[in-house]
Amino acid sequence: MTSKCNISITIWTSTKRTESSDNLGQNYHNLLVPPIDRSLQMSTVPIKDVLVVGFGAVGTIYSHILKRSGLARVTAVARSNYDIVKDEGLHIESRKYGDIKGWRPDRLCRSVLEAADRPYSFVLLTTKALPDVIKTTKVLSPLLSADYAERFGQPTYVLMQNGLNVEVDLYNAVKTLGKGEPSLVSTAVWIATNLKAPNVVEHNDFDRVTLGAYRHNDFTTTVNSPQETALLNDLGKILETGGSTVLIVPEIQRMKFAKNFWNVGFSSFSTLTRHTLPAIFRQPPEDSSVSYRPYVSPATAQFISTYTIPAIKATLDELLILGRALGFPDTPEGLPSSAVTSVLEATRALHVKPDSNHVPSMLLDAQKGQPIEVEVILGEVVRMARERNLELPRTQAVEPVVALQVAVAALTLEEVAVAGVEGHHLVVASEGVVADRASKEGGPANIDARLMDNSQDALVASLQTLKVKPNELPVRPGFGTEGRTIKLRANFFPVKVPKGPLHEYDVAISPVAGTAIRRVKRRIFQLAEQSPDWQAAGLVGVVAHDHSSKLIAARQLPQPLSIKVPFYDEDEAGPQPNGKEYTLTITYVQPIDTSALVKYMAGQPQYRDYDIMPVISALNVILAAHPNPGKSGGCLEAWKGFYSSVRPSHNQLMVNVNVCTTAFYKPGSLVAAMQEFASSSFGARPAAFHKFKADEFGGREVTVEEYFKLKYKINLRHPELQLVDVGGQKANLLPPELCEILPNQPFRGKLTDEHTANMITVAAKPPNINAMSITGSGLDQLGFRPNASPQLNAFGVSIGNQMTVVPGRILPPPGIKYGQGTPSVDEKASWNLRNVKFAKGARLEKWAVLVILDGNSRDEFSSPTDPELKHTYQGLAQMCKQSGMSVEPADPKIVAARLPPKTHTDPTRAQAIDAIRNSLKTLPAKPSMVLVLLSNGDKHVYSGLKHLCDCYLDIPTVCVHSAKIRKDKGQLQYFANVALKFNMKLGGVNHALDPRNMTWLKKSPTMLVGIDVTHPGPGSVKGTPSIAAVVASCEPEFAQYPASMEIQESKKEMVTNLAKMMWERLTLFKTRNKVLPDRILVYRDGVSEGQFNTVVEEELPAMKLAFRKFDTAQKPYTPKLTIVICGKRHHTRFYPTAEQDGDNNGNPRPGTVVDRGVTAVYNFDFFLQAHGGLQGTTRPTHYYVVHDEINFKADELQTLTNAVSYMFARATKAVSLVSPAYYADLACERGRCYLHKLLQGISSSAGSAASGNEENIKREAEQLWNNGVGNMLKNTMFYL
Repeated sequence: MTSKCNISITIWTSTKRTESSDNLGQNYHNLLVPPIDRSLQMSTVPIKDVLVVGFGAVGTIYSHILKRSGLARVTAVARSNYDIVKDEGLHIESRKYGDIKGWRPDRLCRSVLEAADRPYSFVLLTTKALPDVIKTTKVLSPLLSADYAERFGQPTYVLMQNGLNVEVDLYNAVKTLGKGEPSLVSTAVWIATNLKAPNVVEHNDFDRVTLGAYRHNDFTTTVNSPQETALLNDLGKILETGGSTVLIVPEIQRMKFAKNFWNVGFSSFSTLTRHTLPAIFRQPPEDSSVSYRPYVSPATAQFISTYTIPAIKATLDELLILGRALGFPDTPEGLPSSAVTSVLEATRALHVKPDSNHVPSMLLDAQKGQPIEVEVILGEVVRMARERNLELPRTQAVEPVVALQVAVAALTLEEVAVAGVEGHHLVVASEGVVADRASKEGGPANIDARLMDNSQDALVASLQTLKVKPNELPVRPGFGTEGRTIKLRANFFPVKVPKGPLHEYDVAISPVAGTAIRRVKRRIFQLAEQSPDWQAAGLVGVVAHDHSSKLIAARQLPQPLSIKVPFYDEDEAGPQPNGKEYTLTITYVQPIDTSALVKYMAGQPQYRDYDIMPVISALNVILAAHPNPGKSGGCLEAWKGFYSSVRPSHNQLMVNVNVCTTAFYKPGSLVAAMQEFASSSFGARPAAFHKFKADEFGGREVTVEEYFKLKYKINLRHPELQLVDVGGQKANLLPPELCEILPNQPFRGKLTDEHTANMITVAAKPPNINAMSITGSGLDQLGFRPNASPQLNAFGVSIGNQMTVVPGRILPPPGIKYGQGTPSVDEKASWNLRNVKFAKGARLEKWAVLVILDGNSRDEFSSPTDPELKHTYQGLAQMCKQSGMSVEPADPKIVAARLPPKTHTDPTRAQAIDAIRNSLKTLPAKPSMVLVLLSNGDKHVYSGLKHLCDCYLDIPTVCVHSAKIRKDKGQLQYFANVALKFNMKLGGVNHALDPRNMTWLKKSPTMLVGIDVTHPGPGSVKGTPSIAAVVASCEPEFAQYPASMEIQESKKEMVTNLAKMMWERLTLFKTRNKVLPDRILVYRDGVSEGQFNTVVEEELPAMKLAFRKFDTAQKPYTPKLTIVICGKRHHTRFYPTAEQDGDNNGNPRPGTVVDRGVTAVYNFDFFLQAHGGLQGTTRPTHYYVVHDEINFKADELQTLTNAVSYMFARATKAVSLVSPAYYADLACERGRCYLHKLLQGISSSAGSAASGNEENIKREAEQLWNNGVGNMLKNTMFYL
């Protein structure tokens, strides 16, 4: 090698696919590297802790090199392959290092958060650089926290990633920590390695890394400083000792820039054409006995030499121009003009060879459906050129086209292959990628023209003259103006309204299939569409239906009309001679006028009360009827799909499209499923033991196992498994091994905690990924592309392909007030408790500690006298004191409960709760608070304990996990979180709003109310009651929200005893304040849009009835009442169009509010995202005013709701749902603990969830409820 530039573009003659396109190098040797004598090194050189983040092929090989050196103690973060690596280790098949089975790093962690418990000398990042998918700072966020920096300082970060400027975000993040100049090492890596299986890594005989110190925005320094030299030598020695080839350079940015030549010129070309490079370099085989592909045919050779090669060269010439602008000199050590020719010739030399089959990394990722490094390889070149006023027309053209061709997979198996749930490959089309990049670079993001004129404001002004009738929803008083204005994309697409009229028909199926499962009905309609009758009636292409009972036609159909459908299943060849036949009778219902919908959306006052639901329902049927279904994904459990719903907005009909995730059964053997889930059906008996009288065998009793052997000559292989009831009203028990789970069946039961967590992991995708998915495969699969559906054309419906752009605003956060100290709210809407005291400290006296011992390895404390236990509760008591609480005595009473083992005969662990009861009874006096140290996360123990202490013993409790509270890492923060609960449950106030943000609340006595109802879920005993909760503020700080809770009719959403519950809350308010509130603001959670009017018709009168109980002879009690519905179960999402308007994940910033463009035409509503998103795409809350006597202005209600979202007492951050509604939700969840037995499908009155007398269930529920919580708890926040 004669120059650094030549080193950077040397190409290795590989015969294998490699993990990354530019991970190329020279084939130095085929000999194994000899083992290292570690004894000498260990005795003279201190071992350094090194963290490797990214445990794919490159991460594995370099982890092995580090550990092999004997100079590094390696911690590796593995995500998708954590379990298999932990259990089996890694199999490294290396021509250089040998065949190594069962290899492991010194320590394996599942996440960076888990690894962030110690200092590191170096952190190697070997993941792909994908800033448009997930930023490096997000990946490393636990190491970039102020807490970590304070405890351990900052390591040197080594970025082993392709592309340019991959270090910038990390540099800035470290810089803000205030720990001096960040220490970053940039690299250029050449390696041939591939991940063959989750724990099998293939490596050829070459790995080389060039190291250099990263200097921010410095491309001209040509000498390493002594400190840089020492650092690079330190790292280089470890890698070289481990066997890698290492080169240390003073100008790493030039090396990386030169290395990027090949990626821009050739990897991009391969990705665009989906061909490897021999397709433009290699001649056809000369010998007929030799066969290889691809090659350049004589017919295309002249075109390649005339057009293709010059185009690639011109692109590389542009890079040379940019290099000069960056200050790279035309020297061998800099960026020589010969670099373009050198790259071309070196690439040609490699790919003319007959055995050349190297696949560039960008193409390889495209083929695998994985994210591609377009942004750092091409996008950064374009950005750097623009900053220097350079035009690179060819590169600028290539970048969006590559993005267009290879728009990335949003959901890869690596990301979602977690225990219990797997995921689809969801390939996202390209418009979203280009739109996302355009928005970040200041590209077009124009607010819809319909929102730019004054028509909305004129409409609102005209509405103020209308007289609102009783029980009518209030009209919008105006639009908000507070906050910084921004532009947001919303996942809504414009829909052209058909001229109409449309025609609605009812479809009756005979014989009656009303009770048939949806799969059967869908099959009936599928066969009907294929039938001669369907075609003869002229239905092809002009009707849409819901596969059940509704059909919409673009023109009137002949009457009477019936369709004969010979039925057969999909796995059958055709209808049987005597098979079942259905008849569809299609009867005209009504014409549907679409012109009135247009007038409604235009805001014409006379159409305000127009019932738009028939039109909207018909349009939803039309849009849902013509999807282009994607591949089902076979045996995958977590399926990605798309939701769509038509919504009217100002002057435009919209369709809301969103990504959704649903759990499906894995098709296949039922036996395998039962064994996987370790099914424990209480009461079911195995085939070997269940007996019945068999008439065909003389009426004698036989077991199911014997029956199948005698009658069908089948020897059951799994007679020990429980039988499966496949009958309806009458039981029909079958051995599971004779049953198969059919494909495409959604799971409608209750997910386990583990599966719920895993589903969240699958669904939680960054916002840009979801946006790309929606605008790409979403529109494709829903059939929304132009001319994708002849049926849509027949209806005159068309859908725009670009998300609507709406105006939004970012509201400032309120001030937070403590008794001592004033924390500042950060950009994530959170703050910390350092050096603050509670606004009002409570008294913790006569407290006790209950230690749960469950007889397993998770028991952190051996007994009540365990010294570690005393250390723990004393640390907690000290934290309570520091926070402003009074703690007497310092040493609480200690009791332990040794729980009996779990058994199938005690599914809800009633015996364990009895043991807890007996232990608590040994306390000498009733405690004011019990700290419960749980052994594990057993939900039966937790629910039973809360039921016992709330409803029977009347004792407040705070439950913690022993393992978490004892863990040294983060223990002080954990203590602080427990102190938050202690203080609130004992009547204290953790924090309040700054008086400047309390102006409206303090104008006159005001009560904030939260209402929610929770219903029994799948698997509950039929007839299990719903639970209603009403919480309300009762003191001037608006911090304490005691609750009223009631059980009511099963699955009834409106609160039955609301008058009584509101009376209880008003009574407490009057007791605490000596006055009744003049204003009551109710936040009602959990109500669907179809029930808004029901709230006004049923719950509003109930609240007024409660007011009547406070009337006096002199004056009726008539407070001003406003009711706001809080909706979280919607599909509206917003995406910032400018980087400064989004957080690090690409979500809108906390305080983002939207009240134009995708909101109601006439009524008073808005979307507010008060909180900072933790993962995935953040969902705003939809606030809809259904009654307003207070006469709020838009800014008043929006800023108040945002401020009150900061008042959630058990957190130091804003929450997604306004605090009173959040508290009501928590109270409902506590009520579920009291009915836990019924909610688990277990009843003394019913044998299973599918049976039982509902009146008996009601009585059983009332017994469990036991009149609710005790008197001591009733007026506290016991549920927190």
